Amino acid sequence: MRPLPPKFLKIHVLFPRLFLIFSLLFSAQSQAVTSQPLLQKEALAAHNHWRRVHQAPPLSWDPALQHYAENHADHCVFKHSNPPAYGENLAAGYSTVTAAVNAWYAEGELYDYAHPGYSSASGHFTQVVWVGTQKLGCASVPCKGKNGTPGNYFVCEYSPPGNITNAGYFQQNVLPAQDSKF
Repeated sequence: MRPLPPKFLKIHVLFPRLFLIFSLLFSAQSQAVTSQPLLQKEALAAHNHWRRVHQAPPLSWDPALQHYAENHADHCVFKHSNPPAYGENLAAGYSTVTAAVNAWYAEGELYDYAHPGYSSASGHFTQVVWVGTQKLGCASVPCKGKNGTPGNYFVCEYSPPGNITNAGYFQQNVLPAQDSKF
């Protein structure tokens, strides 16, 4: 067998390296749980659906909150940012942001309208429907067990934050469902 000409050798050695670089770039992009425009659309739709049920105005998307959520989610550490600059909900292991928002909302079954106030058992729910919150930004990262965070990791940031414990705030900001589901 004859040795390869020098030109072919350069291409033969360079091609696998280029292939590896492009493979890594495209695989990193394809690992995203949801494309950002789709995540934005789904997150707003899920939140605003439940907010409408509780007579809360719709949220708008905030790129600064999205950026904050992305920075926090990228670490794949399932704990609240410290100190939290905004209202913040975290979820891991759900397949979509809609599933995460629905899980947060399900905590509403534990909220006591007769004795309004903060409870760790329903704090995600109260943040989702908090009337005074106006803006939302979320991120998703496929942590898949990294740092103990299972599956997909969702972080949503809210501004102004909810769960303010001043007197009367929960009565003004966490309204009963119109369809009396809870």
